[in-house]
Amino acid sequence: MDWAVTLGTVRGIQIRIHLTFLLLIPWAAYYWGIAPRRGWPGVLFGVAIIYAVFVLIVLHELAHSLVARHYGVQVREIELSPIGGVAKMDSIPQKPWQELTMALAGPLASLASAVPLGLIVLWMIQEGIIRSRGQFLYLLTKPSWQGFVVNLFVCNVLLAVFNLFPAFPMDGGRILRSALAWRMGQTRGTLWAAHIGQVGAVALGIFGVLSANVILILIALVIFGAARQEYRATELQATLGGMPVSQALMTTTPCLSPDDRLACALELVRQGHSAPYAVVGGGRLVGLLNLVDITSALEVYGAEVRVGDIMRQRFPILVPKDTLARAHQLMATSGLRALPVVEGEQFLGMVSAQQIQGIQALLTAQSRREQGERELASRQRK
Repeated sequence: MDWAVTLGTVRGIQIRIHLTFLLLIPWAAYYWGIAPRRGWPGVLFGVAIIYAVFVLIVLHELAHSLVARHYGVQVREIELSPIGGVAKMDSIPQKPWQELTMALAGPLASLASAVPLGLIVLWMIQEGIIRSRGQFLYLLTKPSWQGFVVNLFVCNVLLAVFNLFPAFPMDGGRILRSALAWRMGQTRGTLWAAHIGQVGAVALGIFGVLSANVILILIALVIFGAARQEYRATELQATLGGMPVSQALMTTTPCLSPDDRLACALELVRQGHSAPYAVVGGGRLVGLLNLVDITSALEVYGAEVRVGDIMRQRFPILVPKDTLARAHQLMATSGLRALPVVEGEQFLGMVSAQQIQGIQALLTAQSRREQGERELASRQRK
């Protein structure tokens, strides 16, 4: 099941919201309405805050995305979850200073949004509406226009500052990598940044446990996993180098026609062929059918629905000269376990994540053997 729904697009970038994000609505209703016994005004105030935070996160991620696209990076979507948002990109800018600019764009956009709100807060201080720190904190829980402004101001500042935490996928992790890459290269810079991010995630997780803060614990787990994923992706890049997808192309993969019935796809599943399946008409790739599409369509329409009516028409594609490392990155951002390879309009075959992992394992084993032989020869010379 795809747990994210598309709300719209901005300059070709899909804005998607993970369904778990909606859990923030009852939390906000409880925090601002039920717990302080403020009734419906508090509930509606809390829901309004969540909608406003949604907009702030989208603006933050759009700043990243638009700068990345300026440098030639394909940005497919922005997805929001209860612990933040992420812009899903097919790659990163090639030069460290470009990644630095892209990473800084988000916090700068949040700070820019905080400026007019901060001016209103200063005006409230001058007018005596806010007389102390305690009153400022009180306004964070009070359903009023003053409380709304204070909440948005604090959210913008926290969004900018917290994202500077030096760990992937936070902006601070990318800033750290770009700084390290200037001195030691992209590969070593990423590995060091990933290690530092994991250490920081452990520290954040310990603080979350000691303070009984579930949100911090969840964020720490996400950061640790993201740092590990970035580390493995860098290892894959270093191992595979510039190996093109043409060297791992599966040309005998089963295909479907747009006029085939869903029952044909079900038979491929029963025979053990892994999805996704290419949908080809007249030698041209016209769609893709993933296992999620098959199960959802079977439940809604039945086995006699046409493949052409349920297939995906928007998905990443590869050309023979693309590298396996890029293919792996596209699979990670799209959530697909295999991608089609085309030349012009002709469908050539598929490349799967399982193949890439197998090739990486073989090359790693070969590299270790060669390194062992070199070390043995070195000891013998001594």
